[in-house]
Amino acid sequence: MMKKLSILALLFISSSLVWAGSSSVHSLRGDAALDAPAVATSAKAWAVDDGKISRNYPQQPPLVPHDIEDFVINQDSNDCLNCHNWNSEMPGATKVAVSHFLTRDNQALANISPRRYFCTQCHVPQKDAKPLVSNMFRSLADE
Repeated sequence: MMKKLSILALLFISSSLVWAGSSSVHSLRGDAALDAPAVATSAKAWAVDDGKISRNYPQQPPLVPHDIEDFVINQDSNDCLNCHNWNSEMPGATKVAVSHFLTRDNQALANISPRRYFCTQCHVPQKDAKPLVSNMFRSLADE
């Protein structure tokens, strides 16, 4: 019995090694070895800031149509609120939704709820980049 188990384990290990070494496994890095230096890629351009970006599915948080690379968003400061807070006078900036001023129990707050304070948890900027892998996703606009 032990001899049969040993043979099965040996066959499993050898077939796993053969599969791992096969050419059917591909990396997003291409055929570069793991220890090879990474090839520098060109920086992608931010999506054109022409206002709102259409949403792809129901309840999708609005996308950020501008660069936020140098924004500070931490427990002490949130640069998004310089333009998007209700008392900001920045023309054209979408104001923070009323839902962001509610607790989990729907109690109104004077300031943004701590659970909604870190904007980039949900709202993400868009770069002009092709997807890394192909997919079959279709947005609502395509339907």
